[in-house]
Amino acid sequence: MTRERHFDIFSLIIGIFSLFVGYEIMKHPASGLITIVLLLGIFSLVRGIYQCWLAYRIHQLMRQSHVGFLVFSAIVDILLGIIFLFNLPLGLTTLIYILAFWFIIDGIAEITLVPFYRLFGRGYYWLIIILAILSIIAGIILLFRPFLGGVLIVSLAAVYFFMAGILEIIEAF
Repeated sequence: MTRERHFDIFSLIIGIFSLFVGYEIMKHPASGLITIVLLLGIFSLVRGIYQCWLAYRIHQLMRQSHVGFLVFSAIVDILLGIIFLFNLPLGLTTLIYILAFWFIIDGIAEITLVPFYRLFGRGYYWLIIILAILSIIAGIILLFRPFLGGVLIVSLAAVYFFMAGILEIIEAF
């Protein structure tokens, strides 16, 4: 059974816009970094709120107090969101160092929840452990190579928008 394919104008528009955003980030890396800081602020606030809810749900379900580090991580996320959104110069100046500590704290928080993740299967359990360890390693690298981190963040954002744009344009047809 073949499905008839139709042209998707919205995918084309999103694809072209994504290519434009990627180009603009590469052309103006400083403003791209500012945008990234603002987006991280929004993400951090939302994630911190989610982590508070998750800690509450885990505590309800398991009746154990293994959520202390998750609550700490949630508070850190919320504070980072406030800094990124409401003190842009401080956010720009310390972005890499904040991200480094954020990755390290998040990795540790995930490792403390490993017993909970074991309930979802062995593959998921090991995936969480590996990703948590990689998060900690990335944080340590950013602490000692902050300029590299800034360049990589802007470059990866641009590459993402280029790839997303190309994929959306392909999907349009």
